[in-house]
Amino acid sequence: MSQSPMEALLRPPVELYSAATAGACSAIAFTAPWTLMLSSGAGYAAGTLGLAFGAARARKAMRVLRYQRGLKRYKLTYLAPHKIPVSNEYLYLGQGFRWTQLHTQRKVDAMRYKAKPYVDPSPWIARARRFERWAQKKPIARAVAEVTSRPAWWNPLAPQPDLGGTPILHGVESDEVQVLLGQRHRNGHTIILGTTRVGKTRLMEILVTQDIHSGKVVIVIDPKGDADLMMRVYAEAARAGRLDQLYLFHLGYPDISARYNGIGNFARITEVATRTTNPLPDSGNSAAFKAFAWRFTNLVAQAQVALGRVPTYELILRDISDIEPLFLQYAQHILDRERVPQWQKQLEEIGYEIAKRILPIPRALQDRSQALVAMVHLVKQLQLEDAVLNGLATAVRYEKSFFEKIVASLGPFLEKLTTGKTGKLISPDYFDANDKRPIFDWMQVIRQKGIVYVGLDALSDTEVAGAVGNSMLADLVSVGGKLYKTGLDPHHPDGKIILPTVASHFDEVNELMGDEFVPMVNKLGGSGFWIHAYTQTVPDIEAKVGNAAKAKQILGNFNNVIMLRVKSHETAEFFTQQLPQVEVSAMTVVSGVTDGAGDGASHFVSKNEDRIATQNVPLIEPADIMALPQGQAFALLEGNRLWKIRMPMPDARDDKFIPPSLRAVAESMRARYQTGEQWWTQSDSHWIDNEPIGVTGVPPAMEAAASTPESVEEQAMAEMQG
Repeated sequence: MSQSPMEALLRPPVELYSAATAGACSAIAFTAPWTLMLSSGAGYAAGTLGLAFGAARARKAMRVLRYQRGLKRYKLTYLAPHKIPVSNEYLYLGQGFRWTQLHTQRKVDAMRYKAKPYVDPSPWIARARRFERWAQKKPIARAVAEVTSRPAWWNPLAPQPDLGGTPILHGVESDEVQVLLGQRHRNGHTIILGTTRVGKTRLMEILVTQDIHSGKVVIVIDPKGDADLMMRVYAEAARAGRLDQLYLFHLGYPDISARYNGIGNFARITEVATRTTNPLPDSGNSAAFKAFAWRFTNLVAQAQVALGRVPTYELILRDISDIEPLFLQYAQHILDRERVPQWQKQLEEIGYEIAKRILPIPRALQDRSQALVAMVHLVKQLQLEDAVLNGLATAVRYEKSFFEKIVASLGPFLEKLTTGKTGKLISPDYFDANDKRPIFDWMQVIRQKGIVYVGLDALSDTEVAGAVGNSMLADLVSVGGKLYKTGLDPHHPDGKIILPTVASHFDEVNELMGDEFVPMVNKLGGSGFWIHAYTQTVPDIEAKVGNAAKAKQILGNFNNVIMLRVKSHETAEFFTQQLPQVEVSAMTVVSGVTDGAGDGASHFVSKNEDRIATQNVPLIEPADIMALPQGQAFALLEGNRLWKIRMPMPDARDDKFIPPSLRAVAESMRARYQTGEQWWTQSDSHWIDNEPIGVTGVPPAMEAAASTPESVEEQAMAEMQG
């Protein structure tokens, strides 16, 4: 069989016949050698040879049976989080094999009509399911049905989980190995694509678990706020002894969340205005209003920093809404700094002249206070060379109603960001001693080798979630720029640039993509950032960035691509177009008859031939990707090496490292969002290390009757702080 030009695995296991015959002959040779006219010694020798031959034939038959079984049944592996392999050299992705021309050949063979008996499930399984449904109301038959439905190794009729797609794609290889990605290849960034509920978030749990235990800086940004992912991050941080380095930030649960100022840290002051106004619309006439809003936000930010304040969304909103107090404070600051002689006396004289109507009040300033009008006159007289002061003076000289129209789009947006408890998360009060929630920034997290989970609650308010997410990414890009230039220690005695290792995982990354994402994937690899982007389709990225060319620019920066099942043909082609074509063989049976001449001994000549023809086909096709079962993927790793992956499902049942209060919050999140992916619990039981384990369910329900959501969050906050 091994020397045949075509592999023959889709056929009856005929080797069993010769194996059974050899086994029977060996038994006779051992027990009654005289029947074979052999002496006892010769009988033992013949029996041994027969057993060896029978074992070899049985092994070949078992290979055929095992291969055919793999084409019919899905294979599932459940792995407890503490058993996930962790290495500083490799990243474990799952079980699988390197996909080659051989597997394409096997897939083509299995898709042929004549192969149906060997790839379709046994009809007895369907009959067993019908019998079980019929037996539900019949006591005696129900006892039999309980046996046929019991998931055990000895039960060939046991129900199998339906993961969708086709098991053929993974069944074409019986021998799996661990699929590993070299850690040194991760700085080329990784993108994971797959439609909803096929395992993207569960794959993220596996990768994040390894990054936490290997001691890396870990950043997880989850726009929708997946409860299982949040609990996994918390549990693994606790298991790794890094709970003191963990920051949980969740817009939907501010009472248990750390605080973050998205505009308080910057390399250039202009970043404050850029991050603040980025979410504003910039198409058509809106572009001019966005430009005005950026200019005045930039002036306000510069003035706040000069006055020793840390910019926050709340302070920006306050000073944009009423710019007069900021102008007066900043003007006084500049006059004191420049040591203008007797400016207070000049200001009093100007105020007196205004009160006595000696100095006319410009029409645009008639609704302003007398102190502001006097300061505007003084600044105009002194002609100080301070761009911020002159810019603020220009702003206050606008009519108040006109200024409000210019920043009309910015005000409501900032109000959304600063309203309620959420506002205190992203506009923290640094001087509130009663607020015990920690405040973090990215440089602090990186220096501490911290772990950050960010839940943006996008299902509740997409606009606020997008603004906070974009601000965080822009902040990360700024921090990456600092690290690229100076490293973690800008004062290193040897002048070395020491870079961190930052494993960043962005779920539903299309929700976060803005102008700041292009330099993030293009340049941050040199700053020690490993970016893992999870999204559903390529068109999602194009729709978000609004430009197909920019989307291709982003995708071109991902050296590793993991493709789960998708429903977009364009997305599947993005993967398959990177693969070569291979040659596959097909056997054709030819039969023919030729009439004889009539005067010879033969009246006709028959002919039977087996012809083998070859053709070029893609290594895999888009239809293969669209037919992947849940939890399975194709992966292009380390320079377009194609792997077929089957991900183990994490078993988080009864994890002692998750406090009950956090489970309660997670249960509340599930009830609100309905985003937990529980598809791997469709089987009735599973196995870990040959020990039967029950199906993983959702965490125990919180005692809702005795607790309000607020009390649950307060309890979780107390436990986390403790």
